[in-house]
Amino acid sequence: MKTLTILVAEDDLLTRMTLERSVVQWGYQLISAVDGISARELLRTRKIDVCLLDWDLPKLSGIELCQWLRTIGTNQPPYVVLIAGNEQPEDIQKGYEAGANDYVTRPCDLKYLRRRIATVADKLNRQELRLEKPGIAGEDHRSAASLSPLDIYLSDLRLMRRKT
Repeated sequence: MKTLTILVAEDDLLTRMTLERSVVQWGYQLISAVDGISARELLRTRKIDVCLLDWDLPKLSGIELCQWLRTIGTNQPPYVVLIAGNEQPEDIQKGYEAGANDYVTRPCDLKYLRRRIATVADKLNRQELRLEKPGIAGEDHRSAASLSPLDIYLSDLRLMRRKT
């Protein structure tokens, strides 16, 4: 089983520390950035599975990073969770149109965020197991970034059934 690498890109110290501590407690590898330029450089040079991006990052916003990620044409784009301070439907739509896979409002519900990340980890680990089986034609080997909200919801249901 692969351990996910998660990028936390957040300029607010308290929020960043809370997210960092949570990511480590949940058993994932952590990488951090305090601005969009640093986050973009990490995304260029490291294999990152999940990005927790602040909408209002300095130097390069979370929205701009989402757009950049979708234009670079990487084989395995990360799953992007955009963290924003408002719940306006037009802003949520703007986040998804920019390329975010998920949208979380501040203050973050850490239980919700943990479950979303666990769902991505579960999906990626199942894909990894399928990749190890030789000769399986027609398998769906999508990246984490290609998970739709429905994929995640269904994976959440499967995880909940396993735990009960």
